[in-house]
Amino acid sequence: MKIVCFDIGGTKILKAVVWLEGGKYKFLEMREEKNPRKEKRIKEILQTYRDYAGTKYKTKKAALSAACIVNPVKKTISGGKMCYGKDSFSWRFLEEAEFSVRAENDGRCFALGEYNFGKGKGKKSVLALTLGTGIGGGFVLEGKNYRGAHFSALEVGRSEIYFAEKWHGWEWVAAGRGIEKFYSDFSGKKIAAREVFAKAAKGEGTAGKVIAQAQKVLGVGIANLLNTLDPEILVIGGGMAEQKKFVSGALKTAKENVLNKYANYKFAISDLGNKANLLGAASLYF
Repeated sequence: MKIVCFDIGGTKILKAVVWLEGGKYKFLEMREEKNPRKEKRIKEILQTYRDYAGTKYKTKKAALSAACIVNPVKKTISGGKMCYGKDSFSWRFLEEAEFSVRAENDGRCFALGEYNFGKGKGKKSVLALTLGTGIGGGFVLEGKNYRGAHFSALEVGRSEIYFAEKWHGWEWVAAGRGIEKFYSDFSGKKIAAREVFAKAAKGEGTAGKVIAQAQKVLGVGIANLLNTLDPEILVIGGGMAEQKKFVSGALKTAKENVLNKYANYKFAISDLGNKANLLGAASLYF
């Protein structure tokens, strides 16, 4: 089975053709394009690639991994104006030319990709978190992709936490956007999260403070998710997963704060990279 797959993120759009058969996969091709964050242009990018790939690889199947709230009944993505150029984005246009289309939130696609092909393969329950600019999540239990009653389950980055005498979204402290914001607040300088990590590694006090607080808040949040879902394994991916010392410290904090001290939780860093979301989208056809 050949599937034309898309992964729409806040900064880029991945396009690929995935071959699936008997639990095995192969990427026939994969391309990357900057997200223009304009509805009309995004539709042009997806439609052009669908037509090209569908003809070249003789397939009428497409799958979509998308940021924000994906409603498979209404076939819309909502709450993503900064990503799509408008609050409600419909993918019905992809169904033209007799294409079938399946879509899911990117965090849950990541979880499905890991469950079927990655570090979660063979496990009964997989909790997956993507750490990047924000925090995305997904949970798969015995092959069932948990969406929630309103298709917004595991939007964990939006969880509110009380920190430094204020309420913040979890990702606004523990992920890239939070690291950048707090470093700017403390130093008066706006730099990318990766630069804050680099400065912390060189011993800069302000950067070290920001990274330390993000690490602690990330760890406590992970402990809360472990207490709630009690998964067999937690798989972490995304750009910040490359900061292994940071992730390791957060997991140490999680273990210290988890309720069940006898639980044999397993932890893993994804090695699928940016392929995980695409594979998760493709596996919607299972």
